Amino acid sequence: MNKRVIISIIVAAIYDLGFSVQPAQAQLMMYWTDDGSDKIQRANLDGTGVTDLVTTGLSGPLGLAIGAASGKMYWTDWNTDKIQRANLNGTGVEDLITSLHLPYDIALDVAGGKIYWTSEDTDRIQRANLDGSAMEVLVTGPVVPASSPFSIALELTSGQMYWADPLSGKIKRSNLDGTDVVELITMGLDDLTDIALDVVGDKMYWADKGTDKIQRANLDGSGVEDIITGLTYPAGIALDIPGGKIYWTDFYNDKIQRANLDGSNVEDLITTGLSGPYAITLGPIPEPATILLLGVGGLLLIRKIR
Repeated sequence: MNKRVIISIIVAAIYDLGFSVQPAQAQLMMYWTDDGSDKIQRANLDGTGVTDLVTTGLSGPLGLAIGAASGKMYWTDWNTDKIQRANLNGTGVEDLITSLHLPYDIALDVAGGKIYWTSEDTDRIQRANLDGSAMEVLVTGPVVPASSPFSIALELTSGQMYWADPLSGKIKRSNLDGTDVVELITMGLDDLTDIALDVVGDKMYWADKGTDKIQRANLDGSGVEDIITGLTYPAGIALDIPGGKIYWTDFYNDKIQRANLDGSNVEDLITTGLSGPYAITLGPIPEPATILLLGVGGLLLIRKIR
């Protein structure tokens, strides 16, 4: 068996078990939703090789998550009120959950067999099995004071989820079942759009379209600092911890950018051909042989660890 394929299997299985380990930088690509053109696209990390993956049947794709070991991507569709999935090359599109109410962000616990998502209209965090069955309500935002879970990130090693709440201007955390809700950051936030975690570095990062900033803090909410300022509607963010980079979409200016994790060395990656890029995430290169082996080998590794 090819050494690169073996490494891909091992790393993808660990990645989906919730550890903050990513495939080597050369094996990563960036994937994003484009709200204006109703597409899901991908490109190399330097912005080259832009490829359309899903171009039909979408109407406001927003949240996006990658299941590396399963070779699948999952997304929310704002206007069709669905959660769907497909292979990483865009084939095999399936409806998983329908008749939702403005589903926004999405996150995966592949090893645990769960999808988590937020819905703006119902002010909820919910979860279901990866096939869309067995839906549960985990968190419901109170009417007074106004609260609406928006973007979500999972920390699977400790069994916790973090979310950004733009209505209350807070970042919160709870157990994966929605119990023990803790408010981590309650001041200085405005209109939060996304959140991402660096568990090894003990950091959380978030985008705020109200302050036009990307900021970060420790996972307990202390040590808030500005990373990048002067943006215009930063929407989605994604972290490449081994590569030392943060990636984000600029919804208003129709571009994708990146910088070092400390905010230095800002680069424009894609500046043409976009129309409202929103969620962004990093995932493996969908090589046909690798995807097949990831699906089988990743499952075998998970079973062995269990």
